[in-house]
Amino acid sequence: MARITFKPMYFNTTVFILLVLTFPFLQLGSCSSDHDILSESIIKDTSTEEAVFIPTLRISNFSIQSIDNIGLNTDIIGVIDEEQNLIYVDIDTSSISTLQLKPTITVDSAATVIPDTTTPQDFSEEVTYTVTSENGTEENYTVVPTIAEPETVEPEIVEAPCTSIRQDSGPIIVTENNQRIENLHIKTLNQHGIEINGFTGVVISNCIIDYTGAYMGIKFAKADNLTIENCSIKYTDAPSSGPLPDATRNCIEGFDTENLVITHVKVEDGSTGIRLDQCDESVLTYIEGHNMRGPFPRGQLVQYDKCIGGLLENFSVINDREIAWTEDNISIYKSAGQQIKKGLIVGNNSPRGVGVMFEDQNTEGARGGTGGLVEDVDFLEMGNGVASSVEGSGNVTFNRLRAKQIICGELGQDRGLPASNSLIFAAFDTSGGNKITDCLVYESCNPTNIIWPEYSFEVVDYRDDIDFEPREPILLDFNCNSDN
Repeated sequence: MARITFKPMYFNTTVFILLVLTFPFLQLGSCSSDHDILSESIIKDTSTEEAVFIPTLRISNFSIQSIDNIGLNTDIIGVIDEEQNLIYVDIDTSSISTLQLKPTITVDSAATVIPDTTTPQDFSEEVTYTVTSENGTEENYTVVPTIAEPETVEPEIVEAPCTSIRQDSGPIIVTENNQRIENLHIKTLNQHGIEINGFTGVVISNCIIDYTGAYMGIKFAKADNLTIENCSIKYTDAPSSGPLPDATRNCIEGFDTENLVITHVKVEDGSTGIRLDQCDESVLTYIEGHNMRGPFPRGQLVQYDKCIGGLLENFSVINDREIAWTEDNISIYKSAGQQIKKGLIVGNNSPRGVGVMFEDQNTEGARGGTGGLVEDVDFLEMGNGVASSVEGSGNVTFNRLRAKQIICGELGQDRGLPASNSLIFAAFDTSGGNKITDCLVYESCNPTNIIWPEYSFEVVDYRDDIDFEPREPILLDFNCNSDN
């Protein structure tokens, strides 16, 4: 198989029955007999001169189609300059593994083309095609390629902007608006690392937070315009493998806060990395996550709960399936309008969790309506699913997602087999409007179980024959020494 593209449709049986019943009457109502029709098609040529056939030597269409070229993501359409006999094509080498490509060329039915279009050509440089008519007349067209080199995706390594050596500190409770908490190494055993209640404009910068017990690394409520930047937050008493004692030990948890910014932050071994409840229009960028520990209902890198809007961009989470205890890696619950972009998700050992899940967008308590976007995210070692829009969610687009190393067997730590039989995309009980566009699913362990149900997607467009190099994970550097 190669590219799979279609728009699922229902067949209207009522219209079909009406057409069947109406067709005989259309025949009976015809005013012309067969003889009349034949007579009308006879045209007497009174000209004494013999017609002269002038051949057309023109390439009317030039394309390089994905169906004929393994490794090509989307069709390449040539732009033809009729005056100069030039054909311009843009070739993105990030979507193909070779420049040996077979074109599709449309010419007059009586003409031939050399070189033969069934023979691959090297389009790293110009190629000339000769169109020859029946009477031997020739016309040359030159294909002029523009080659776009693939973008090199480097690991995101950011050195913490230390202005001084971090000072050791115990837990902190914010006491005023616009308070700054910075350049600290916070260690806590019996309290949240940093707690904010009802204060706005707070900045937490360049901090390392080690926490344990039934507490959070950072917990905030009604803290509009909060910024958390250049911070590493780790639950330090996690077992060598498996879940934490309960689901209340998130690295960051926030409630009822608008205009939140979290950037260049590492979260590790918490119940969930970042959990937001009624936090509208948040911006999360450059998030590095490792081994989310749950237990259910936690286990996410990020969870949006009753949130309107929000951006998660440039992120990665690496879950060792023999250590972590995941659910959905990214959960959008009773929330809408979130954009999940440019990420890497590795490892999910939940029998019912998926990579990115939109759910319950129109159930009681939900906010923001429907809709969402997941774009340019790579998924490895998923079992129960890559991306879903289910149970009242809708108008969700999955664009340029790539998945491979799908798991059909034991997920790890004796958690069992994937409940979905290793499905990739799901949209059951949805409100509609979902789309799969320009996605890759490489060597799924269950290639007949890619989408369910297909009719819940307005557009289905994916390939299954192209391998890919996954995005590099985010790597943040929090080393701070006396040389800084």
